[in-house]
Amino acid sequence: KIYAMKTTVLKVSGMGCSGCADSVESALSSLDGVVTASVNLKNETAEVSYAEAGLKHSDFEEAIEKAGYKMTGVKS
Repeated sequence: KIYAMKTTVLKVSGMGCSGCADSVESALSSLDGVVTASVNLKNETAEVSYAEAGLKHSDFEEAIEKAGYKMTGVKS
């Protein structure tokens, strides 16, 4: 199947260093359907490109929380 791609910017709190950002990127990238995940430590955001039909915002929130951080919202 071919799914429409979507890009969403998530707000993430609790990251204090580049290692934290790497942990969040890895957690998001490990989800089935995620094509790319890029964290901006300074802005406390994570941009995720994914197959729209396969994932929900709650999936991202769960992955971020399992990595030890908190998703505080969705920018787009």
